[in-house]
Amino acid sequence: MRSEIYCDTCKEITEHEVVKENLYRCLVCGTHAYLTPEREIELKAIFSEDKETKIGTLKIPEEEDLIKGSEFIVDLEGESRLGRITAIQLKDGRTVEFAKAKDSKAVWLKDVGEVYVKFSLHKRSVTTPYKVLFDGETEFSVGEEIEFDGKKFVITRIKLIDGRLLKREGDKAAAKDIKRVYATYSP
Repeated sequence: MRSEIYCDTCKEITEHEVVKENLYRCLVCGTHAYLTPEREIELKAIFSEDKETKIGTLKIPEEEDLIKGSEFIVDLEGESRLGRITAIQLKDGRTVEFAKAKDSKAVWLKDVGEVYVKFSLHKRSVTTPYKVLFDGETEFSVGEEIEFDGKKFVITRIKLIDGRLLKREGDKAAAKDIKRVYATYSP
């Protein structure tokens, strides 16, 4: 069995072969390295998908840093989903924005694998709201032309979850970071 590991002699990540449990040999220079695998723990993961909440588990090395805004894969009843941390609860009950995994009791995550994007579409004096499901990595940009119900609209502004407003031509954002997209009818 082979693994890619950082080699102290080569000063880069190289391919290593297993000599015996926890002992590896670099296939480039022949140096041996002893590695003890990190202990993993399971944290309770409260996972929000739009208006639905599920309880799952987050398997993570105990020394891993948990930071609000970081993304992790969560196990939810036989399926895995990508979520972004929105809050971290410590063992003493306090809620914090960062902590070591070993000091944490639970994490709250928002689904960023598939997200609903809200649109405000303006046609003269009428504004129509839409809510559409997209892959979290789908990008939208100011100036981009989009189509709803056979009508074309041009994105004029993008409001982000963190409060920023994108309004310069070409400014882009991923669906998972968007609070609302504003667009104007383009005949």
